[in-house]
Amino acid sequence: MAWLLILSLVTAIPAPSPSVQGFMSAADLAVLCEPQDEASALCLGYLVGAMDQLLARQARRSAARHTICLPKGVTAEAMRDAIMTRLTRDPRNRPEAAADAIRQAAQAEYGCRAVQPD
Repeated sequence: MAWLLILSLVTAIPAPSPSVQGFMSAADLAVLCEPQDEASALCLGYLVGAMDQLLARQARRSAARHTICLPKGVTAEAMRDAIMTRLTRDPRNRPEAAADAIRQAAQAEYGCRAVQPD
């Protein structure tokens, strides 16, 4: 009977959560985006996909709650350069999930400015 109690206690203890949740960390993304070769296409694709997802989620909210406003005519390459510059500037971003780091960098770089009443 004691073994059942011990087994219950051991299995009831939740496993420690990983420090980084997500498929790719910001550090992994920085490594992927560093070389200017075939990997740069993967980097660009990851960033464009992440930005599309952020904008799609944002589109479900009212315009007053939008936090990312891309300027008209911004290219994928310009967006990549801006996001990666912000992301690599702060080494504290390295262990977090790449998608979250991209969101934070996009909000800092392309944050929506509040419309001032006339």
